[in-house]
Amino acid sequence: MKSFLMCCAVLSMASSAIAGERVSATNFYVVKQEQIPAGNDSVFWTEDNVGTFTVKEGPIDPGFARCIGSGFGGPGGVEGDGICVYGEGEDTFTMKWKIVGVGSNEWKIVTATGKYAGMTGSGTTKTRVDAKFLKLAHRISDWEGEINLPNQD
Repeated sequence: MKSFLMCCAVLSMASSAIAGERVSATNFYVVKQEQIPAGNDSVFWTEDNVGTFTVKEGPIDPGFARCIGSGFGGPGGVEGDGICVYGEGEDTFTMKWKIVGVGSNEWKIVTATGKYAGMTGSGTTKTRVDAKFLKLAHRISDWEGEINLPNQD
């Protein structure tokens, strides 16, 4: 019985050591998108949006964001994927995203450098376009999920 309890305690400590932290942030950028007719009332689209992100919750710093992607859209819906790179210089992390519904994405951290080295995580994004009181339309993406950021010495 003692060994069983010891195993449970060790497993509990191990799972809490690898448990992730909640993250919640928002990207802001001017919409830079191109659409090319692709037949059957559909388009091939590309985007290369550059802007900033703010952090509501989590162990990351706000800063520079660049999101690049492409896909197809038409009467049957929208499909596509891409990446977003966050930060500048030595301290960056990159997430891969995929459209899962109109204005909805799933993301996963695929690489990280500097103070974010070893970072992993995944989550969801809700995106909208806002032009109210703005000269140019802006894309706003609220993303949240869970990340694991190894302790940095």
